[in-house]
Amino acid sequence: MSKALTLIGSALRGLLAAIVICALFFIVVLVFYQVVTRYVTGTATPELAEIARFLFIWLVFAGSAWLISRGDLIAIDFFSAQAGRGGKRTLRIFADLCTAAFLVALISYSGKLLDVVAIKHAPATGIPYRWVYLALPVFAVSGIFFVIERLVTTGFFARPSAISDKAGD
Repeated sequence: MSKALTLIGSALRGLLAAIVICALFFIVVLVFYQVVTRYVTGTATPELAEIARFLFIWLVFAGSAWLISRGDLIAIDFFSAQAGRGGKRTLRIFADLCTAAFLVALISYSGKLLDVVAIKHAPATGIPYRWVYLALPVFAVSGIFFVIERLVTTGFFARPSAISDKAGD
């Protein structure tokens, strides 16, 4: 089971990294184009500003999920530097469980947000806000998957010696 989780996790990490890279690239291109057109031709491009803003939302949430997959989103460095190997393992499990609790709450509240914005569309582009804010549950589900993957491969079911020392990396 842990092999399947690792395989799916690797594919999901690659997808999230691709989303982050593409979103960042398009944000830079769109904002650069906006600056050039505003100063050269004096015309505004509100559609491109809106698209860049929506890409930024996806960039932030996809990047957060990717960081959860690496175990880099929440770090308790002060305490883990003081703790031994077992203490570090306990702190990582605690951080993962707290992260999972937050993500479950986020899924619940993002469902309510999606219901509120179900009929609304962005003014400049007409993009449904549902597509924009779908980033929240996608991030949360991805994050929960990565927490489960880490707990199965290195957490509850693994020997403490199987967990790599992050401070030594």
